[in-house]
Amino acid sequence: MSEAIQRLSLSEKVYQHLRAMLARREFHVGDRINARQFATDLNVSRTTVNKAIERLIADGLVTTDESRHPVIASLPAKLKVYDTPQFAFSNQTDSAYELLLERVLRGDFPPGEVIKERRLALEIGVNPATIRRAAEWLSREGLIERLPRRGWRVNPLSTRDLKDAYQIRLLLEPLAIAGAVSRITVENLDALAEQTDRLIALGEQATVYDRREADHQFHIAICSASGNRVLAETLTPLIRQVLLITTVGFRYGRSMRTFEEHHEILDALRKRDEATATKLMKTHLRNAMKFNAEMWERH
Repeated sequence: MSEAIQRLSLSEKVYQHLRAMLARREFHVGDRINARQFATDLNVSRTTVNKAIERLIADGLVTTDESRHPVIASLPAKLKVYDTPQFAFSNQTDSAYELLLERVLRGDFPPGEVIKERRLALEIGVNPATIRRAAEWLSREGLIERLPRRGWRVNPLSTRDLKDAYQIRLLLEPLAIAGAVSRITVENLDALAEQTDRLIALGEQATVYDRREADHQFHIAICSASGNRVLAETLTPLIRQVLLITTVGFRYGRSMRTFEEHHEILDALRKRDEATATKLMKTHLRNAMKFNAEMWERH
């Protein structure tokens, strides 16, 4: 049996890249980090860059100024390992993972469907072992499961599964709010607000996938900003599991209210109002659980 390969997330790779830049003294203490510019330079989302910056804040290398902008607080040791770093986040397994994840979350592979390794490998031009490693990563997140000699099946989650996931999120995401309220940066809040405004403006013209991706990034960004890696790693698969079901909700009528609630939570976080942000997050999750459970049972 081949040894499981641990996936290095894109935000982790951006974090390592930024840390390497600090070690090479490409920044000075007191310099401000421009998340938007880094997202453009590295061809990644601002959410990804902001997650990497949160890691640097946790390391004590970055802090925030009075305007909540991230600035360099200290520099790591200038190690030889950082002399010639390269930022390269795309290899075959990463690409296969992202493609498989996108198809599952987009609904191309709906719950209960069996994914054949060889067929998918031929379709996207990689070998079956690459698909297998990518599928192993997804299986650890609870999105698919191995079927001996048959391939992989997208988990056929039930209404009970949905409610159980939301109940755990109701316990844990308020903890993420408590950590994020003093740590989340203005750049991160601006990026999330910009995305939220865009989805509200698009209304019913926004695709189901765009709505779901924005919802995913909103909750993951808050978890990441909590500064508690164990909490974030616990919540991430639960958030993704719920996304398998909320396709229905985003197709039939709650999506605009979802993003209005996001906006209210972001406003409370911007004011550093933990009590209001926590209350709003709990209400948001309860509303989503009730609506999505009803829609899932109906469809």
